[in-house]
Amino acid sequence: MDNPAPEPENFRKVKHTNQLETYFYPGLFMDEHMNYTWKDINIGHVQVKVHGRHGSESATYAETGQVVWPASEVLSHYLLHHSHLVQSRSVLELGAGVGLPGLVAAKLTKEPSSVVLTDQSEVVLELLQKNTEANFNGDTDGPKCALLDWGVDLEEFKKTHGTFDLIIGADIIYWMEQEGMAEPLFQTVSMLLSKKVDAMFLLCHHVRSAEMFQSIRDIASKFNLLCAEVGKDDLPAACSDILGNVPLQLLTFTPKDADIII
Repeated sequence: MDNPAPEPENFRKVKHTNQLETYFYPGLFMDEHMNYTWKDINIGHVQVKVHGRHGSESATYAETGQVVWPASEVLSHYLLHHSHLVQSRSVLELGAGVGLPGLVAAKLTKEPSSVVLTDQSEVVLELLQKNTEANFNGDTDGPKCALLDWGVDLEEFKKTHGTFDLIIGADIIYWMEQEGMAEPLFQTVSMLLSKKVDAMFLLCHHVRSAEMFQSIRDIASKFNLLCAEVGKDDLPAACSDILGNVPLQLLTFTPKDADIII
């Protein structure tokens, strides 16, 4: 049997509180050359200034946290067309990257400070903070940015930021070994989702395998979350071109004892 390829020197295992080991390479979400540009992205009438890599076709695997991916645009359009999901509600974005959906949510609510955008990479978080300040002119009442590694120090995060009525994520699960990312993800959602009857987690992701949906649904169920798919006909017409080119799926997750309100 061939020996496995050596791990990069700064490749490390991360032990999550659920006792599952996942792997994190600090360079995974970094563009070491900082080849970023500013771009105005229009989601309906909402305009968001985004500093990052533009054009996912030119992005490498090492730049996933700095690109506006199609899933984030679809999720953003969905939030615009269902603005009641964010108005007067607390919102958390997981794996925010450049933060497009979270920034759209913050612009749709009268209380942008109730929106928290998170990422587990400090380098990406710096970029996210820059985007937040650009869209809210450094307003102290604007959305917050915070470091969050799924499944790690959740009680401390909860003490600092509280729980959230809406949690969102765009293309944040992509390993073939779904349990490695999904279990810490849904552990985090379960811990940080508020107890309100209409609390919800919205996940828009690129369907990379036929088994992905079932795997995600099964793991969510372990954390008492009921999964449902938003039908393509229920997605905004503005998403039609994107959906015609990329196999995306929008999923809702609610506590099993709550009704789904969309």
